[in-house]
Amino acid sequence: MLVHRDDLQGLRAVAVLVVVLDHAGLGLFSGGYVGVDVFFVLSGFLITGLLLSRAAEQGRVSLSEFYVRRARRILPAAVLTLVATDIVAYQLLNFVRAREAVIDSIWASFFVANVHFAQTGSDYLAQAQPPSPVQQFWTLSVEEQFYLVWPAVLSLVLFGALGVLGLRRKGSLGPAALRRALIVVAAGGLFSLLWSIHSTRTTPATAYYSSLTRAWELALGAALAIAAAQLSRMPSPLQLVSGWTGLGCIAVAAVAFSSSTPFPGYAALLPALGAALVIAAGIRRHRSRAAVSGALSLPPLRYVGDRSYAFYLWHWPVLVIAAEYAGHELSIVVRILLLVGAFLLSMLSYAVFENPIRQMRLRAPKGAILWPASAVIVLAVALPILGSLHDTAARIAAASAAVRPASLVKVAATTRTGWKPLPAVGAAVKAAQRGAPIPSPLTPPVGSLRGDFYTFPSACSASNGQTSSSCRLGDTQAAKTIVVIGDSHAQTWMPTILRLANRDSWVVAPLVKLGCVPSSWLRSGLACGKWYHWAVRQAASIHPQVSLLVGSWADSHHPAASVKGVAGLIDTTKRFSASVIVLGDSPHQRRDPVDCLLASGATMKTCTSKATARELQTNAAVVAAAAKRKVGFMNAIGWFCGRGSNSTVPCPLVINQTIAWIDQGHISRTYGLELAPVFRAAFRRELFR
Repeated sequence: MLVHRDDLQGLRAVAVLVVVLDHAGLGLFSGGYVGVDVFFVLSGFLITGLLLSRAAEQGRVSLSEFYVRRARRILPAAVLTLVATDIVAYQLLNFVRAREAVIDSIWASFFVANVHFAQTGSDYLAQAQPPSPVQQFWTLSVEEQFYLVWPAVLSLVLFGALGVLGLRRKGSLGPAALRRALIVVAAGGLFSLLWSIHSTRTTPATAYYSSLTRAWELALGAALAIAAAQLSRMPSPLQLVSGWTGLGCIAVAAVAFSSSTPFPGYAALLPALGAALVIAAGIRRHRSRAAVSGALSLPPLRYVGDRSYAFYLWHWPVLVIAAEYAGHELSIVVRILLLVGAFLLSMLSYAVFENPIRQMRLRAPKGAILWPASAVIVLAVALPILGSLHDTAARIAAASAAVRPASLVKVAATTRTGWKPLPAVGAAVKAAQRGAPIPSPLTPPVGSLRGDFYTFPSACSASNGQTSSSCRLGDTQAAKTIVVIGDSHAQTWMPTILRLANRDSWVVAPLVKLGCVPSSWLRSGLACGKWYHWAVRQAASIHPQVSLLVGSWADSHHPAASVKGVAGLIDTTKRFSASVIVLGDSPHQRRDPVDCLLASGATMKTCTSKATARELQTNAAVVAAAAKRKVGFMNAIGWFCGRGSNSTVPCPLVINQTIAWIDQGHISRTYGLELAPVFRAAFRRELFR
């Protein structure tokens, strides 16, 4: 018989508190996301314990009864959170962010949010976007997918095929059946763990959200429930050590881990095993007064634990929507106050909504309606909102379609040590200085700004994210070849490069990998370093007339490494290229373009960033490295930034009527094409100087 344990409610409280304090930006808990792993182990233990308890009583696993109980427990709070988030996002956020939130909520309503966020997380450009207000639902999706499969598997293992159909009677659950279940759980958990370790190395964004990479944590909890009878005989000294050691493991992970820790993989073993030790230590009924279960059973922790589910659901949209609405990073004091507000909200929803519905006695036929009804309710709110937002986006897109590309007049040749802004850039800077309104309409449409990014043809794409070594673009019949080597910044320039290639008869061989900045050249043991050395070997086999090096270094946190990386690439490509040209990086914007342009009261001034001293110094150092090695350098700063007062370098987000960046670091395809004549003039100047 499954017994209620106060210490597990306390463990829930610990898990949710480290999660929300991490999300609030409290530096002490930089690894607070491990609270999710504690939840997974807890869920596996409690759900399996419940299933085994009912199986012992009834001689079968009643799937209908189980799913009705889960629906009463999970769905009310989830639906309430999704509906409220959609409505608030629609009222407070710009139409782009509101549309994203509503679409995300639809995925969450069908409990496949983890699949959706794994897809967007693997999108390189999406990684720089603000988080979704319903991103926390990925964990709920993992658990629900576990609930969908595990009861039937357990019934099959315990009772065979007849058990799944509910035809077995009492007395069927014995030691042999439990051993079979333990073997299945151990095998499945081991496979999941190995897959988690592998995927964390190869596809970390997908691994973080995947049910397969998290299943071993749920399996660990399930194994504890199956072996509960043996664990209940744990000696008191071992119980004492186990509990406090487990809580210590969770604490160490929450404090020592950070966003740079590869996760889940090996790292997830520490909090998951810690949770398992705490759970195992409390199975024994006669517990030492000094056991960790006593501390976890304190009334304040139990109170938070009872409301941990609601608190987990509410805290994230409160933090995210508040920050989006404010348009800037909130102070730690404000974020803590928002958490207090979210907890008060969870207390209210728990008392008047979640708990009353959970206590309702619904038979299987009526209870089964809760599952489709929950999705219908979310859709009934989401679809009209999406329709309204679509109309807004369509009006803006129609107006943008009327904008004709501007003619950017090139300026006199820049020197290697200096640069001069384009006239259009200078005009945009003057507009920013006087606080002029944002021009209207803009191109590309702000509603589809992130899509204004060049994508390689399918023949040029490889599954690992790099362009194929056999890819040839531009004038493929030409005798002259340009090899383009670089990262995502090289990819953003491809339309401009191809415009040049088609006009002047060049074949272009792109060797591009997203996320591999030039400083990676120095780290040959890592994936990006290995890729750069592969790319250089491919380029050498082509013997190009020009090697064009393009990469991100303007906003680098390690400028010295960026300069050394570019210099190393120059030295190597000079050995097999008739000419080497380096394309300078553009300074970054300090705020996401969508959020800036759609903010209330936005002007040219509010949407103009200033190049940092580090960006300018890094650019100057790369210029010097190119000059020392006698290779070409195309200084791009003047194509994006102008001269301001007091030696500042302002970089307007909008030039003419064109949005120059699609996010904080990547230029728009539209503006890149407007720069084609300027780009061609600079390229030819460096090639024939």
